[in-house]
Amino acid sequence: MHEKATHQQTRTHNRQLVLRTIFDHGVISRADVARSTHLTPVTVSELVAELIADNLVREIAQTDREDVGDAKPAKRGRRPILLEVAADQHQIVALRLAVHEFRGALLDLNGEFVFSKTVPVGAARDAQAVDRLTELVDELVERARKPILGIGVASPGIVDTVNGIVLRSVFFGWRHLPLGEILRQRYRMVVHVANASQVTALAEHLFGSKRSLSNLAVVRVGQDVGAGFVIDGQLFFGDGFGAGEIGHIVVDEGGDLCACGNRGCLETKVSTVAVLRQARALASAHPLSPLAQAIAGAEGQSLNPVLAALAVGDPLAAQIVRENASYVGRALATIVGLLNIQHIRLVGSITQFGDCWLEELRSTLLENAIPDTAQQTEIEIAEHGPNAVILGAAALLLSRELGLTLARRAGSWESRDKRNSNLSFD
Repeated sequence: MHEKATHQQTRTHNRQLVLRTIFDHGVISRADVARSTHLTPVTVSELVAELIADNLVREIAQTDREDVGDAKPAKRGRRPILLEVAADQHQIVALRLAVHEFRGALLDLNGEFVFSKTVPVGAARDAQAVDRLTELVDELVERARKPILGIGVASPGIVDTVNGIVLRSVFFGWRHLPLGEILRQRYRMVVHVANASQVTALAEHLFGSKRSLSNLAVVRVGQDVGAGFVIDGQLFFGDGFGAGEIGHIVVDEGGDLCACGNRGCLETKVSTVAVLRQARALASAHPLSPLAQAIAGAEGQSLNPVLAALAVGDPLAAQIVRENASYVGRALATIVGLLNIQHIRLVGSITQFGDCWLEELRSTLLENAIPDTAQQTEIEIAEHGPNAVILGAAALLLSRELGLTLARRAGSWESRDKRNSNLSFD
């Protein structure tokens, strides 16, 4: 029994290794797969046959493609049959559960968006919020035109990602919610759930241009605030799955009440809601300012009025940006001091403040961390901005179900991002 289990584990590992190798190269021959994996040609052929039967891999003639990866045409004899992942033969349901809206998407195995929809959450909480989510998933499943590989969910709060349980999400009132099991029972497919900020780090690590980085921190500042960490090439969840909850570190004792129950949390100072609250207060005190004029005609939770005032040089808008960057910069100084991670990426709607915000943030970091360590730290706005969380949910599913590294060749993700650059920030 033990030997049989070990044999099956080895075969599963080898199957994932072969699929990952094909995925990473884009187009490759069986012989090159064997050389790359150090598996025997017979083993590779057997596993490729399984993958083809499962519609995960397909054969293509070398003349069908100009880009043939590492495969070299033979000088004589028959050209090798090449392999590629049959990315369009399966689809993924990826979900991002944000504070004010749920966003769902259908993607293929290359991360190409097939369909995307955002629905407002409104006042829905507890079971009602789950109902809103399943309504969205119902539509995504109905629109799928290929077999669905599974569902990846990026949720706010502390998430037991092993069991798919949302341990605590203060905004939705979820405590020990078995979200993964709820979705598995309803849709009869595999489901993986993790914290939104954590999977954002996974997306940037796996889809970004610097995929060779062993250590990476991604800080998300938008409707809510959090961080994700890749350490030694692995996504770090923490002992109780709560790694990265920087939004609920108290930075202003006696400050505004936070959804978590404490006062003066970082999230109450730098989130989109906090920025708009500050902007409205300043506009009320300075009714003739460009900021006041921009806010007078604005609706919803968009940062557009602050961005418009900033664009015309309004000092009030500049003050908002400076204060926001100062708080975020001090949070980054804590991360740098604790972990000495030299590569930090920033995502979320607040990154729309752009270079002036980024430079103030860097300056604050230098003032609040050991100078040598701070100077070695690279801080940039993430490449995948608006799509980072959705891509992270998809990456979570792909990495766990298929063992894919998603380390694609340069250029393939760039073209995808251009096609999907019109999607909203979170």
